[in-house]
Amino acid sequence: MPSVHDKTWYEATVDRGAARPQLSGTVEADACVIGGGLAGLTAALELVRRGKKTILLEAQRVAWAASGRNGGFVSNGFAEGLDEITRKVGLEAARHLYRLSCFGTEFVRREIAVTDPTIKMGDGWIGARRFNDADGLKAYRDHLARDFGDERQFCTTEETRAKLATARYYQSLVDTTAFHMHPLRYALMIAAKAEAAGAKIHENSAAANVSRQASGWEVKTGSGRVKAAHVIHTVSSLDRTLHPGTGRAILPVATYVAVTEPLQQESIRTRSAASDQRRAGNYYRLVDDGRILWGGAITTRVSEPGHLAERMKRDMLSVYPRLGNPHIDYAWAGLMGYTRHFMPLIGGDGQGQWWATAFGGHGMNTTAMGGILLARAIAAGDDEYRRFAPYAPVWAGGPFGRIGVQAGYWWMQARDLIDEAKSRRAA
Repeated sequence: MPSVHDKTWYEATVDRGAARPQLSGTVEADACVIGGGLAGLTAALELVRRGKKTILLEAQRVAWAASGRNGGFVSNGFAEGLDEITRKVGLEAARHLYRLSCFGTEFVRREIAVTDPTIKMGDGWIGARRFNDADGLKAYRDHLARDFGDERQFCTTEETRAKLATARYYQSLVDTTAFHMHPLRYALMIAAKAEAAGAKIHENSAAANVSRQASGWEVKTGSGRVKAAHVIHTVSSLDRTLHPGTGRAILPVATYVAVTEPLQQESIRTRSAASDQRRAGNYYRLVDDGRILWGGAITTRVSEPGHLAERMKRDMLSVYPRLGNPHIDYAWAGLMGYTRHFMPLIGGDGQGQWWATAFGGHGMNTTAMGGILLARAIAAGDDEYRRFAPYAPVWAGGPFGRIGVQAGYWWMQARDLIDEAKSRRAA
């Protein structure tokens, strides 16, 4: 068994094969995609499906960062709450954005179904409350259904604990349109489909410079260059200098994931994904061989903390003490890109440079959505991507922004603890 710091469970359960060749020499294309995460891979796939010669450049291996290290939950919506979106853009515009997020979910579902259904690992997502508020949760359910057509099932405390056997939880809402999957296998599938359709993917080919030329744009790497009419930036928090306009708007935020040894247990009694509805909560699911994948924490600390496996185990056992003392076989950090408004950055400059980035916190559906919107804009002049104009890149505050995010996370944790303490006192 590898050390917990050697690999993610995702990497341990795929065969990547040999690395794709580095870019060499000068090549021409209609579009050059920078970044081999899910947004870039989807954009490349959709561009070649629309007849555009496309080259994708990845600094390391495709999906080696957040796209292949996340929780694997796929659901509608955004990291920003629908109420906050409505306050900013109005109800009708918020409904349009929500429908676009649903389109991203269905794209992922469809691509898996027609190519490799085993990538999907379970249906449904249970969002459980850690304080007693049945009326409030029912009101929220009704609001989602009335304003957004988002139908969720309400479960009583007894019904919730029948599936998630812990005294920590009370009522819950079940999103039956959500599902969970193996994100790295999905990303590798999209990469293979893009190549089969004609895209060229070059790994270990970091873009070093993007410059304007008379006939378009030139992207330079250490060993080659791409000349293209369009350049799509999808590197998120990993390179915030190549495209300064979006780079200054992104904050790198880390989250942690652990996977246990194979278990025989009676605490988690569902194959649906689950999470608590705290402002800064846990998310988890059963994966292959009875293992529990457990995620949680948000921090601006980008280095992996010491004793991560034990930290994640303590968190898990605080919710499910009857698990005993399971061994953590894998534990890792994942670095995401966030904006101050918690919405993705999707847009273009009108000169051939485009961006689809900052999908932190809710990326499995929105990366698909963003890649498709830009492919349609480039190939057909579709302007649906402009619905994200109210969420233009805004300076994230540099080091002061990171301090603010961390302070905000601690404040969310404190509010969660207050809510839970009130519920215990009432009981």
